[in-house]
Amino acid sequence: MAFCARCGKEIPTGSAFCPSCGAPVSQAGGAPVASLSGFDVVMKEGHAQGYWIRRIVAFVIDAVIVDVVLGIIGVALALPALLIGGLGAVAALFAGIFSIVSGIVLVFYFALMEVASGASIGKHIFGLRVRTTSGQLPNFVEALVRNISKIYWVLLLIDVVVGLAISKGYTQKLSDKYMSTEVVSASASTPS
Repeated sequence: MAFCARCGKEIPTGSAFCPSCGAPVSQAGGAPVASLSGFDVVMKEGHAQGYWIRRIVAFVIDAVIVDVVLGIIGVALALPALLIGGLGAVAALFAGIFSIVSGIVLVFYFALMEVASGASIGKHIFGLRVRTTSGQLPNFVEALVRNISKIYWVLLLIDVVVGLAISKGYTQKLSDKYMSTEVVSASASTPS
């Protein structure tokens, strides 16, 4: 039976990466498995696919939470404008502003939650945590930079695609790689 050198969890036979923390598994003789890109791992290993499904659904949950709260605030702000100036005033007030504000609030939501507890609400639900590659909670700058691409979905997609293309593991998007952070299973989040 093999165990991960980083988190100590059991590794299924034939796995190139730890299903818990994503660390590369050494082959017989001690040579690390480093020839696979993150895309290769996601395409070949079911645990990596499950990991990304959990991350995507967790992100959707968090985006819905933020947008519902902003929607309630928006309605509260729109009612006086609607009563005073009519529909034109409301349209002028919110034309394009909601998506910009929503993106900015989403970035700060993720950053603050990750600094405070290591995970957003969606990540907590799916047993995921953000940590530095040394096993610590990210500081505010690390959390802010790793989440800045969430301001707009195209930037987030580019962040994920480029990160998986240049990474040997599957737990880092490009901004994670740059900030030395990663998203791991909550059970692997304590430093080893």
